[in-house]
Amino acid sequence: MKTYKSTNIRNVAVVGHGKTGKTSLLDACLFDSGAVKRLGNVEDGSSALDYEAEEAKRQMTISAKLVACEWSEFKLNLLETPGYADFVGDVKGALTAADSALIVLSAPAGVEVETEKLWNYAEGMELPRAFFVNKMDREHANFTGVVEELRAKFGSGVVPVQVPIGKEAAFQGVADLLTLHMKIVSKDNEADFVVKDLPEYIKGEVEEARQQLIEAVAEFNDELMEKYIEGAELTEVEVAAALIEGIQACRIFPVFCGSAKQNIGVKNLMNGIVEYLPTPYFHVAIGTNPADGEIRERKTEDAFSAQVWKTVVDPFVGRQSFMRVFSGAMKGDASYYNPRTGEAERVGTLFTMQGKQQHNLNQVEAGDIVVTSKLQAVKTGDTLCDKNDPIQYEAIEYPEAMLEMAASAAKKGDEDKVFSAIAKQQEEDPTILVDKNSETRQTLLRGIGEVHLEILAEKLQRKFGVQLKLDKPRVAYRETIRKTVKVQGKHKKQSGGHGQYGDVWLEISPQPAGQGNEFTETIFGGSVPRQYIPAVEKGTAETLAQGILAGYPVVDVKVNLYDGSYHAVDSSEAAFKTATALALKKGVMEASPVLLEPIDNIKVTAPEYYMGDVMGRLNSKRAHIMGVDSKGHDMSVIQATIPVAELYKFATDLRSLTQGRGSYSLEFSHYEPMPEKAAEAIVAEARAEKN
Repeated sequence: MKTYKSTNIRNVAVVGHGKTGKTSLLDACLFDSGAVKRLGNVEDGSSALDYEAEEAKRQMTISAKLVACEWSEFKLNLLETPGYADFVGDVKGALTAADSALIVLSAPAGVEVETEKLWNYAEGMELPRAFFVNKMDREHANFTGVVEELRAKFGSGVVPVQVPIGKEAAFQGVADLLTLHMKIVSKDNEADFVVKDLPEYIKGEVEEARQQLIEAVAEFNDELMEKYIEGAELTEVEVAAALIEGIQACRIFPVFCGSAKQNIGVKNLMNGIVEYLPTPYFHVAIGTNPADGEIRERKTEDAFSAQVWKTVVDPFVGRQSFMRVFSGAMKGDASYYNPRTGEAERVGTLFTMQGKQQHNLNQVEAGDIVVTSKLQAVKTGDTLCDKNDPIQYEAIEYPEAMLEMAASAAKKGDEDKVFSAIAKQQEEDPTILVDKNSETRQTLLRGIGEVHLEILAEKLQRKFGVQLKLDKPRVAYRETIRKTVKVQGKHKKQSGGHGQYGDVWLEISPQPAGQGNEFTETIFGGSVPRQYIPAVEKGTAETLAQGILAGYPVVDVKVNLYDGSYHAVDSSEAAFKTATALALKKGVMEASPVLLEPIDNIKVTAPEYYMGDVMGRLNSKRAHIMGVDSKGHDMSVIQATIPVAELYKFATDLRSLTQGRGSYSLEFSHYEPMPEKAAEAIVAEARAEKN
């Protein structure tokens, strides 16, 4: 593949709700551009894009891919992205690398959950957006209804640039509103051809849609508005120029239509991408100077800089880094500076990808997207640049992983292999988080949702030959007491030779929450010799840490050693430690012990019309709601406190309640006593497990 100038490159993230046909659309783009000989099909496994085993099994995209197409002297870097919410990390990466977003919709389904979320992501990144209404050949396909729904959701800037000819089974082509040409499919040779004159039956609909388009661009452009009001004829060139300007300013959002499966409207879409969507030539990248943190800009003709937006780790193929070149030119077999590590990185062969197929490149210009391999120290989000003129781009912001599970090796002895494999997958998917809980002694794995972690386990098995086991995480409960008691602990054991003797009197009393444990001694008269007091203190710390009521650490307790006795021959440090443990176990049980549970602050963000259901579910989980605030865009934020024990799979519950629109964040708040019945169940479970 040849080297393209930035003016002849288009970088488009192809996003949309699951099952809208994004993969089929890109398969058709590859076929129409001549990159593949056969039109791929997801259902029969012949797609050039869904080649991973997990994708073929589920017939869904789970990772972003680069689909580079050469079209009319232009290079289209089309970035396929997953439509399932659990893999939003790859969507965020692709949007970072793109100059615009093409949102694919299903004509029968219209605007779905992920459509809105993806629009918001792209809007937050100030990316120009366009729509492709797919599946126009399906039953219940309603182009006009989908456009009206889009305008209701996203504003009057949403305007069709073409309309369908026929509908459902009779769908046969598209009419361009600027040129007033009609493209239909010949059933004989399945090739597009152009008909200059529109038939009478469609002229009224096309004229109405064209007026809507002209009004939209005129509203954006004062000069055109003046001509339009005066009734002057607007030329195709004037409307097209204003349309391009409006798209780049994120004021106008064109709507295309077609059928990826039937390969109708796909060539017209690629022409539209070339004609209307922005070139990377004018893109100004914003970063910071790694030396002093000051803001810096990079234009395409400036010194070299690029950012890694995706990493793929494969035990056979090796490590692949996907990069967007923001400025300058990049050559293979050259070294570039990594501001994060402060080291130079040697780049080997450069290549682009058409799904799985690689095509080597000698050099890439600013604005292009390129892949290279074996950059061991480079992570997703890293910047590569010219050392003499360094810049560092902001790390990619990923959504918070909400579902937490306890992770372990399915086979004993495989722990190191399993967690080494997870670490490699973390490089590929930064939304996977791993943490070790020192209190429960479990390794906790966090992901976006259940399917996310389920597919992670399948990938580990396929790629690294290890089995991951996922369980419900244990809660880090704690124990404390509510009253003061005095108890004796006496350990006396006689055997051949020296015996064992230790005798202590302890006063055990509660302390204010959060003050921690404290050990004191008020021994008078040497009833417990000085050399044994450290053993009592150590026995206190160890016994409280092991827990007494249900095996959880005892906290906020003061233990005072005030009396005891010893034997000149049989006493020892070990005997006094044992006596201390006996006293504490007895004393804590007499001092009205309670089980404490961890409480988190939770912020739940969800659409206002789901607030009642979400608050009801939170109340059922013993949450205490502190308040509700409006966030804008019909979204509200609930602030509450909730027991950690109630959070297991709450991510799944929230997604179900809000049709995937809800999210939440957590922050530890405090510990508080559990309700008596709930505590009894935990204590009984702990004792049964111990027995």
